[in-house]
Order: sequence, then structure tokens, then C-alpha cells
Amino acid sequence: MTRSDPASTPDGPFPALAEHLVRLRRAARLTQRALAEAASISRGTVQRAESGSAAPSPTVLDAYLRACRASAPDQTRARLLRDRGRTGLRGRLPSLNAPKPALIHTEDDLGAALAAAYERAGAPSLRELSRRVPHRPPLPPTTAWRIVHRKGLPASLEQLVTFLTACGVSPAEQRLYAEAYSRFCAVRGVRVTPAPPPRLSHYTDKISPRFRNLLDSLSAGDVETALAIGVAYVVAERVRRNGAALPGGVDAVSFSGWLCADEDELLTRFPDGAARLLQRRYPPGAALHARSPEPPPPPAPVPRAA
Repeated sequence: MTRSDPASTPDGPFPALAEHLVRLRRAARLTQRALAEAASISRGTVQRAESGSAAPSPTVLDAYLRACRASAPDQTRARLLRDRGRTGLRGRLPSLNAPKPALIHTEDDLGAALAAAYERAGAPSLRELSRRVPHRPPLPPTTAWRIVHRKGLPASLEQLVTFLTACGVSPAEQRLYAEAYSRFCAVRGVRVTPAPPPRLSHYTDKISPRFRNLLDSLSAGDVETALAIGVAYVVAERVRRNGAALPGGVDAVSFSGWLCADEDELLTRFPDGAARLLQRRYPPGAALHARSPEPPPPPAPVPRAA
């Protein structure tokens, strides 16, 4: 019987990634040949990935992980190990001498910090960099090239956020980059247009696509009103039916006020959003307080025969 596992420990530039991939394949009880067939890649590609001699491309890595039925944490770790291996192999990060985001004082500091973020992200190709953020406007390849080679800064705050998001920078650190970028633009007299907030649909995975599209079509006021009214009554019904406690961080006093609020009070709290919602529900001309039809009168008694 031919052995499919390498006899030696991976010793290439990606040993940690190779060991992680071998462990996932063995946990899935797959040979290299079986995994190659399941992932629609060659066995040689599997062998190179598990030897640590080269980093698999993002497409190959995704196919490998799907064939192993890897969990979400294992997938995240595999991509992180690949990025770390590429960063170490390139060896550019120490030479950048980039400051932390909170210590950016000059435009050169910002350029070095952006180039360092790119290196820590595994230095993906410029095409892959745009594919990592499909929900944002694409970053022009020439702009991305200038940023990663420290030849220039993003042309707008929106491009800055796109670049940082593609490099996996957290929102908290993105704010520090954005503050520094805005300071430099103010010194040069350049007007900075705030980056538009991300669409709500990218943070509502629990909602069906039909309702995600509906929320995207509403204004911020309408979304806030709909959530305030709908969530309050759904949670209230759950509390009444199951005796469950309120979710953590929800104040019982203020929540009880929501439950007792009628539509007139909602109009006071949300004069714009609630008014629009009520106008859609009740056509113009209808009385605001006539929310339900009057109950039918009791049936007249039937006279008895003489």
C-alpha cells in the first residue's frame, strides 16, 4: 500500500501552515489523493502545500479547506498562517519601521503604517486585495500600487477605509488611521468627504435576503423606527410567553416604557420615521385613533313563535 503522508516534518517557509493543513486532512480521514479529487486540484499541489515549501493560492487554500470540511476557526487560522508565512518570507516588515496607528504624526508615518498593514495581511496581489471587500467600491490598482510601495496615500477617506478593510485592520484601528489622514488633509486644505457607512445588509446575517434588501431601501430613521417597534414587541411577547429575562444590557424601566407606548407616543419619539410608517399603514384621511374596526353589534333576539 502506498503511503500518502510525507514522512518528514515540514521545514519550508510555511511549516505552521503545512502542519495545520495535514492535521485537517487527517481529521477528515482523507488521503492526499482523495483530498485532491474532492478539491479538484492536483495531488502535486496538495503535496507542495503540506510540505511547507510554498503557500497555496487563496483559491487552492479555500478548496482544500472545503474538502476537509474545516470549521470556521480552522479556516481563519489557515488563512492567518498563510499571511504570516508570506510576511516572513518577504521580510519587508522590519525595514518599514512603521509606527503604531496611535503614534502616526506625519504623512510618511501614515505611508509606512499602511505598507505595514499590507505586509501583515500577507501582501496579497492587487486583484485579490479588491476581491476581499466586494461590498465596497473597488480600489483602483494604480492607487493600491502607490500605497503598498509608499509612493502616495489614498485619494479619499473612502479609499483609505477600503484598503484597511481589505488588510484586515479592525474598525477601532481604522478610526486612528482616519483621524491622522483627516489631519493631513486639513493642513493641505483638502476637503475630506466622510466615508459612507457600510450597508446594513452586511451585518444582518440572521435576516433573509428579501428583508435585507428591504432594509437597504429604507432610510436610517425608518430602520431605527422599525427595529424599535418590532424588537420591543417581539421580546415582550417572548417574556410573556416563556417568562424569559430581558437580554443583557436592556434596561427594564425603559423597555417597559416602549411596551406601553402607543402610536401617538411613537410619533413624538420618532416624528419623521414613525409618521412615514403610520402613513403607509393607514392611508391619509383615516382617523389616527381609529386603528381597528368597531366590534359588530350583538345579534338581535329572535322573537318566539306565539
